Amino acid sequence: MIDLYTWITPNGLKVSIALEEFGLSYRPHAIDITKGDQFLQDFLAINPGSKIPVIIDHETGITLAESGAILLYLAEKAGRFLPRQGAARHHAIEWLMWQMGGSGRRSVTPIIS
Repeated sequence: MIDLYTWITPNGLKVSIALEEFGLSYRPHAIDITKGDQFLQDFLAINPGSKIPVIIDHETGITLAESGAILLYLAEKAGRFLPRQGAARHHAIEWLMWQMGGSGRRSVTPIIS
């Protein structure tokens, strides 16, 4: 079982979608960042960096923060969407890094001249 600590943000939703797509069992825990829940002591004990999402995989004992790291972990755990080796693996990681730092983390506002 995986505990998912998240909120309704692009990065939080990425992990929720991945867990559903992989069919992994998880329990969601709402961390309402609009109310400052990420600064509560119970959450800081899980992630001193005070950011969502965070997972705790009780099967492996691994706790991970940062959506990109979590997505890589889940893909490897499920054995899907991440080739095991070679160029295809590196291209998948390339696209993950692009969406983490690019359009996947923010909405794009068109420039109108």
